[in-house]
Amino acid sequence: MVIVTGDGHQAQRLADTRLGGAIRALRRERGLTLVQLAATTGLSQPFLSQVELGRSRPSMRSLFRIAAALGTTQQALLGLATPATAVPIARGGSGRLLMHEPGGADVTEFADLADEFAEFYAHPRHEFLYVVRGTIELELGGERPERTRLGPRASTGYPGLVPHRFRRIGEDPCVIVMVHSGA
Repeated sequence: MVIVTGDGHQAQRLADTRLGGAIRALRRERGLTLVQLAATTGLSQPFLSQVELGRSRPSMRSLFRIAAALGTTQQALLGLATPATAVPIARGGSGRLLMHEPGGADVTEFADLADEFAEFYAHPRHEFLYVVRGTIELELGGERPERTRLGPRASTGYPGLVPHRFRRIGEDPCVIVMVHSGA
């Protein structure tokens, strides 16, 4: 995704540079040389070099070949090239924003959960909750409140407009990952 403001050409160059940097970083992480990537993709090594330097823009077909050779998807490469806005949502270890894409989804990890319920939350975005470690109790409010226990690897989703809150059950440490999707 490219946001064009003012000088559209400059914004596109910046996006090409970020995409090239993301491809280069992932290629190096995978332990591949440009020659190896070229052989796997069927694209020329000079072209791939120009892509990594942000001097050339791959077509979607070329990006597909590059992504497949790197063991990922076009969308993931484009996501790596899109700057994420990280906004801390809580201090003291109670929450940490891992990723945020405007209009997309954000992922928050919660650790060291309290064993008492806090106030209910409600917001316009859909919420998906995954328990990594420990056990929680989730309370969904409304006309007919309900409580559900979720242990490790359990997940659930619900509309954010439904009042909701959660707490740790037991003494074991607890970690949950929460995804808010939609605008």
